[in-house]
Amino acid sequence: MKRVLIAALTLVMLTVGALAVSADFRRAVYTMIQKFLPIEMQLTYQVDGEPLEWLPDGYSDHYVPNGFEMDDVQKFERAENFLHVYSSKETEESYTVRCSIIQPGQQSLFDNEHTVYETVKVGEADGVLGTSTDEHGKNVYTLSWEHRGITHTVMGNIPYDEIMKIAEGIR
Repeated sequence: MKRVLIAALTLVMLTVGALAVSADFRRAVYTMIQKFLPIEMQLTYQVDGEPLEWLPDGYSDHYVPNGFEMDDVQKFERAENFLHVYSSKETEESYTVRCSIIQPGQQSLFDNEHTVYETVKVGEADGVLGTSTDEHGKNVYTLSWEHRGITHTVMGNIPYDEIMKIAEGIR
């Protein structure tokens, strides 16, 4: 047992020494580790008390930027959630709004390889704003927050200030 422990300790020390000296070796180890780690974060919700059964009456997005129209084909509305997709033919910009009551154990996935996150305020709630770029180099924003048992997400390749106006118009 003592020999195995000494051999393992020696191997660890040699690896640490190699990592400290060789940038190429550090990069190879980092790349190897990265391949085995997920490229997304996972959020699991817990609900205190009873979850909502349905969204409040009239709960929707009430602000739509000029020039945007809802795509009725992609529109999805139920008592417990909705998804609205909007686009502008003039600017080729689009965004989606999704709201859903929180269910115990519900999970959300977030890309953490291509997106930078920061905390922002959405009304009185804390939200998470993700910023990434599309294939044309244009910013894409994903704003997510929870308020009163409802998850909210606004995502699109539209200006940040419009994302915030849309978010604040959900009620």
